[in-house]
Amino acid sequence: MDEGLYTRESRDEASLDENKVRTHATKLKNKDSARRYYEQKLRNGKADNRDSAEEQKRKEKVHKQSQKKANDIEKKRKSAEAKKKADQERNVSKSSGAFSRTAADALTGIGIVSDMVCSTDDGKDESSVAEEVIDTGGYIASGAVSSATSMVKNKKYSNKMHGRKELSAEKEAAKQKAQREMQRKAMEKQARAAENGGKIGRKITDKAEDMAALLLETVKEFVEDNPIASLIIVLVLILIIALMGLLGSCSAMGGGGGDVIMGTSYTATDEDILGTEDDYKDLEEGLQDDIDNIETDYPDYDEYNYYLDEIGHNPYQLAAILTVLYEAYKREDVQAKIQEIFDIQYELTVEEVVETRYTEPEDEDEDPEPYDYYILNVYLVNNTLDVVPDELGMTDAEKQRVALLLYTFGNRKYLFGEDDIYNIPGEGDDDSSEHHVPGEYLSDEEFARMLSEAERYLGVPYVWGGYSPSGFDCSGFVSYVINHCGNGWNYGRLTANGLRARTANVPASEAKPGDLIFFQGTYETSGASHVGIYVGGGWMIHAGNPVHYSNINTPYWQSHFLGYGRIQ
Repeated sequence: MDEGLYTRESRDEASLDENKVRTHATKLKNKDSARRYYEQKLRNGKADNRDSAEEQKRKEKVHKQSQKKANDIEKKRKSAEAKKKADQERNVSKSSGAFSRTAADALTGIGIVSDMVCSTDDGKDESSVAEEVIDTGGYIASGAVSSATSMVKNKKYSNKMHGRKELSAEKEAAKQKAQREMQRKAMEKQARAAENGGKIGRKITDKAEDMAALLLETVKEFVEDNPIASLIIVLVLILIIALMGLLGSCSAMGGGGGDVIMGTSYTATDEDILGTEDDYKDLEEGLQDDIDNIETDYPDYDEYNYYLDEIGHNPYQLAAILTVLYEAYKREDVQAKIQEIFDIQYELTVEEVVETRYTEPEDEDEDPEPYDYYILNVYLVNNTLDVVPDELGMTDAEKQRVALLLYTFGNRKYLFGEDDIYNIPGEGDDDSSEHHVPGEYLSDEEFARMLSEAERYLGVPYVWGGYSPSGFDCSGFVSYVINHCGNGWNYGRLTANGLRARTANVPASEAKPGDLIFFQGTYETSGASHVGIYVGGGWMIHAGNPVHYSNINTPYWQSHFLGYGRIQ
């Protein structure tokens, strides 16, 4: 071991002087020697303040007496408190108990000191007694503080661990009462604020109405006095609005213009759209064949009644629905879906009715005999493509896009022919919603009632299969007018062909106002494809898109003319 590390001398001197006392080695040889060294050093020149054995026994005796006295006092206190507050004792918190015990310790100390002062058994002088009282009091106070501190620490730790605060029954009740009072005041404050807000709102509304009326009157007077200046102001405002719209359009084109165009356009090719439309028309032709063959497929009935909606659809609407479902769809990929859409749009049902009827005997002496009369009612309901988005469970956003594509015709209005009178709204050069029927034609009361009913629906949009004032197809419109005009007719809901079958054929030279006029080939179906009500003078009222008057002497209508029919 190199002892030079533990001395102030250099390593060489320490190693050469073997007779020099190595004090550090002596002091720090081991833990016991170090302890004895520091004890002697600390007590050197100081009085020994340690208690003697007799003093330690005395203090232990006093401590035992104080504990016994404190226990007796605590028992008496608890007994008295139990009598007065038996119900409340269960709710007393541990913190209250801690303070109670601390108070008891203090009282105990006071009692002990009193006993010591009054005691004469020991024969001690006053100074000894006083010193004993001080030592004992300090000991008791120190113990009380230590006990209280320990309890507080334990209480804080318990609250921190369990996350709860214990309240007495009185404090909890007071807290709840205060909360209820605060809530009541808050509600009253809100009610007053609402009432004041209503009064202020009414005052503002009244004031705004007065100002608006005053402004309107001022503008009116200005326009009357300065018509030219007013016109100039209006033109300037229109120009400003147009410029703002142009700037907005340019912004859309520069930013999201491509998205807008895509959102309003069919994304499939023309070939796939037209091919899918042909497939859907094939399904409709098959449905028409089923109706035409009813009497063959259901023979031996005495009577057949047909209640049929028009067969047809808006091709732009079908393309819009498929675009939203599939985007750039292929013809071969949507066959199952167009069959599903077809089944939603059309419902063909038959109903057998058996009536008991009686024979009409030729001999008056014979009694009529009952027999069964068999009737087959045939119903075709065209729900229209309007119901398809809901039936397919489309979202609101998808339905809105279908409507947008229908409004823009998918930016391909040319697809199905721009002279489509059913699916492209608008009136041509020979159409009118304000045509006036000459008064001499209204001398026929039946026709006058028909015309009055028909003119109620001018402007109603065309809807395939429609049979209500919210939307008509051509035969639905004529059927509705016939059944509701008050002439005593009730033909039910018939197609154009069905109406033609119920009317008597009339030559064109003998046609008069109130006759029905039929056309063929306006869309792909056999027989009559369109029907209107002839109003005389070469005009008819019919359900184009929307309901309006049309001149029948145009090339289009003459090329599709089929004939007249008179209601019987």
